[in-house]
Amino acid sequence: MGNSLPIWRDRMKIISIALLVVLGCGLAVFAAAAPAQGQKGVVIVYASRYGSTAKTAEWIAEGMAGKATVVSAGEAGDLGGYEKIILGSGIYNDKLHVDMAAFLEKQGAEVQDKLIALFVVCGAPPDQAGPYLEMFAEKCQAKPLLARVFNGWMKKELLSAEDYKGLEAYYKGAGYPFEDYDQTDKAKCLEFGKEILARLGEMK
Repeated sequence: MGNSLPIWRDRMKIISIALLVVLGCGLAVFAAAAPAQGQKGVVIVYASRYGSTAKTAEWIAEGMAGKATVVSAGEAGDLGGYEKIILGSGIYNDKLHVDMAAFLEKQGAEVQDKLIALFVVCGAPPDQAGPYLEMFAEKCQAKPLLARVFNGWMKKELLSAEDYKGLEAYYKGAGYPFEDYDQTDKAKCLEFGKEILARLGEMK
């Protein structure tokens, strides 16, 4: 077990360099329900390609005791009724998911004053993925109180034909087996949600 960590970290670095097209997706789509009239709520807006960023957003909301609405960036409507916003994106080719980029282009001004937390889901080890959070915050033109990096999954049956072909070729060229993996961590997501909730409580 002790010798497996360097190998795993090396593989994660390889994956992060390779397109990073395998983490995210909108398998779970949530309606952008506005908070009840007269109430101020929290919304988690995520952009996901193959499901792991969506699942991460769900788990963070669970850690917040269900006190956050979860919605995909592509489905997000008017967020004027929300007091605070949490943003999460998968990273692909060292960039934010296109839906998150489009969301920020459209609603970035509103996000600036309401952003409390950011998270990214990527193939790089969390301790090496800080630049992705910095890039995300820069795109938001805001500095969140909290930010976190999570790892995702690759499930070959979910890949598009183009992604499957590209990743299969890359793994072969890198000398690694092309196989499924799941590095998601529900406990860490729940912990982050609780941390956000605690910080919100301090702000009241």
